[in-house]
Parts: sequence; structure tokens; C-alpha cells
Amino acid sequence: MSATTPAVAHPTPAGERTLTGTGTLVRFAMRRDRLRLPVWVLAVAATLIGLAASFPGLYPDADAHAARATIVQSPAGVAFSGPRIGVSDYTFGAMLTNEMLGLAAVVVALMSIFTVVRHTRANEEAGHTELVRAGVVGRHAPLGAALAVTVAADLAVGAVTALGLGALGLESIDWRGSLLYGAALAGVGVVFAGVAALTAQVADHARSAIGIAGLVLGVSYGLRAAGDVTGRQFAWLSPIAWAQRTYAFVENR
Repeated sequence: MSATTPAVAHPTPAGERTLTGTGTLVRFAMRRDRLRLPVWVLAVAATLIGLAASFPGLYPDADAHAARATIVQSPAGVAFSGPRIGVSDYTFGAMLTNEMLGLAAVVVALMSIFTVVRHTRANEEAGHTELVRAGVVGRHAPLGAALAVTVAADLAVGAVTALGLGALGLESIDWRGSLLYGAALAGVGVVFAGVAALTAQVADHARSAIGIAGLVLGVSYGLRAAGDVTGRQFAWLSPIAWAQRTYAFVENR
């Protein structure tokens, strides 16, 4: 009579267990979004680059610059766009930061929110996650893949925007400011990818996750607007204000 000795299982590190299959899910997510994400990236970058390229024709002289600066210094202008920077010498770079960085940051934040929720909570609602988890996939792999794809898209927005603005060769829109501008946009996107990752875990449905993350975005914009108008420091509670306070093309902080 012979006895068999049971094999001893060697536990794998927790990180390997919970994130197993992340790379495969990243490739799958990128294949699903092979059209959607490039459209987001190119739409944001092309809008900013096209607007910057139009500035010389729209504001050909110092008087036109000064008139535009007067508009953005009004309380409504500050609430809509951002802090008053570089208004004494209102260059094309100052225009782009004052009037467009905050709005572009909102669009990038929305891209991050939609992408993370689509590849997490929305997949769970559709039953896709349950099918995927039937294979060799770690518990946190879907969320890890969603964040990886979203952060890559955020970085792509920043890189394409920076390269496009720097290549214009316009006065005051230099490479240093362009790189900072792109990095600021990407940074806001990464922050709201994290916000969406959290709301996707606590909300029962994809719409709820998007709604809660959108509410955080709205509050962030409101804090930025109120803080800039009143001159109060609570604007620093807003990730959008963090981007604007880089003062790209003006101080490059």
C-alpha cells in the first residue's frame, strides 16, 4: 500500500494575484477604444493648437491685446476662465492659459471619468467582468487596466498638445511653456481618473459613478471660480486651479 504526499502550494505575492492579467486587459481595452480615445485626444489638442494659431489674425496689434485683457479681468471673465495672469502685457501665451486651460482641463477630466467608468462599473453591469474573471484574472486587474489606459490617454493629450503648440513658433508660445501646458492638462486628467476609480467602486451603477465624479468636477470648477473672483486661497482645493496656477507661458511655475 502506498501513500501519496500532497503537493505544497507556494503562495504568490499579493500583487501578482490581484493584478494577474492586467496587461491582457489593457490590450483589450485599447482595442475597444481604438477610435474613441484618439478622437478625444486629437479633438482637445487640435482645438487648442488651432485656437493658438488663429491669435495673430484675431489680435494683430497691442490695442487688440489690451481690449481682450480688459474682458478677462472682469469678474465674469475671471469666473469663466481663470486667474488674471499676464494681463499687463497680454501675450498670446497668456491668452491661451487664461482663457483655455481651465476649459480644456474640464474636457480632459471628462475623458478620464468616462473611460475609467466604462472599463470598470459599466463592464460589470454588462456582465463582461464576470466573464473575464472566469479566466486567470486578478481581482484588481480590471481597475488596473482601466487606469493604465486612461492615464496613457491623458499623457497623450498632454504630449500632442505640447508638441503642437511648441511647433507653431508663435511669439510667447515657447517650448518650455508648451510642455508645462501639456503636463498641466495631463495632470488634471490623472487626478480625475483616480476620482472615477473611486466612484466606480462605491456606486452601484455606471451612471451613478459618472454622476458622482461629475459632481466632484463641478465642485472643483466652482471652487476655482469662486476663489479666483474673491481672491481667496480655497481655490487651491481645486485640481483645475492647480493646472492654471502653473502660469504657463507667463511665469512657468
